Amino acid sequence: MKKGWLMKFSLLSISLVLTSAGAISGNIPAMAKTFSNESLSSVEMLTTIPALMVVIFVLLSSFIAKWIGQKQTVVLGLVIALISGIVPVFSTNFTVVLISRGTLGIGFGLFNSLAVSMISDYFTGDERAQLIGFQSAFQGLGTAIMTYVAGQLLKINWHVTFWIYAIILPILALFILFVPNPEKSSSNENNSNGKVKQSTNLQVIGYVLLLFVVLIIYMGVQVKLALLFTSNGYGTATDAANIISITSIGGMLAGFAFGTIFKIIRHYTIPVSMILMAISFFVLSISNSVILSGVGGVLTGVAFSLLVPYLFNQVSIVSPKGSATLSTSLLLVGSNLGSSFSPYGLALLGKLSGTDQVNGVFMVGGIVLSIMAIIGLVFVTARSRNHNHIVKEG
Repeated sequence: MKKGWLMKFSLLSISLVLTSAGAISGNIPAMAKTFSNESLSSVEMLTTIPALMVVIFVLLSSFIAKWIGQKQTVVLGLVIALISGIVPVFSTNFTVVLISRGTLGIGFGLFNSLAVSMISDYFTGDERAQLIGFQSAFQGLGTAIMTYVAGQLLKINWHVTFWIYAIILPILALFILFVPNPEKSSSNENNSNGKVKQSTNLQVIGYVLLLFVVLIIYMGVQVKLALLFTSNGYGTATDAANIISITSIGGMLAGFAFGTIFKIIRHYTIPVSMILMAISFFVLSISNSVILSGVGGVLTGVAFSLLVPYLFNQVSIVSPKGSATLSTSLLLVGSNLGSSFSPYGLALLGKLSGTDQVNGVFMVGGIVLSIMAIIGLVFVTARSRNHNHIVKEG
């Protein structure tokens, strides 16, 4: 089958909604008024419970996909997300809304890892790397659009904002019509034997641990930027929010450019991205203006959007036969756990800095990233020399 642009777009389109659970976070004040009998932390849980369910079901998705098929699992996840996503439009019962938000996370979790691993079922080499970069960019693009639309709909009332999940309906139609079953694709080597037992290896686990640590540090920009601005007196929380938005846009553009960049730096992607992120953290630690902090923020987004597609591309290559979906799921779990544990990790960085100022978190974070970059550079260089030596002997 010729894999044209429509098939590629249909496959990538499912990623538009993957990280959209927080798109309705602006609803919290209005929902708190409606659910006045509930605590504020309970209402805030409406934005966080999808992530919890994603972590659980992203692990189960590989086994469900093995049972009913990959395409069927994606379709099931999209249907669940569509129905549960729009339930709050019609309900003012807190329990119903809470359950629907948890179910939304179940839907997303079912096809989260498949959004990446199915790309590896159809594509190879540089084309696969390019599309995995696009997949990351589609996530950022979808979240940005849905967050903006939800903000506009909030002017009517908070119920209406949940109509943003109606976008899943055309995505579902495109996926059903234009994405074939990977099991029936001749390019799908991993599923040529349905009896292959899913497993992992040290390389995959290493990538999972790497992403876990990087996420803890990377979240410093999301969590600490407003405090950095206000405590140093050169910006406001609104300025920080604007920088974070620009950071997301920079990351999205880097995702679209990943395929081209990957062709140039190849296996040096990890040390290069680590170096860029380290520089961005050093810039943030010494910054005394919104503009300079903006440069640091954008550089962080670019570095992160180079690292993540590379890791997903690599696990699809190094994972044991028939285990690409499980490996992708483990990488996603590492990412989500890193985000969840970031407050504790950032607190540790603050203690290591020996100062109460938030600048110390970014300085120590930059040092840790620099060490990781050096280790990565040594490892990649040694592997490259070993490969060249084997080639010459051959």
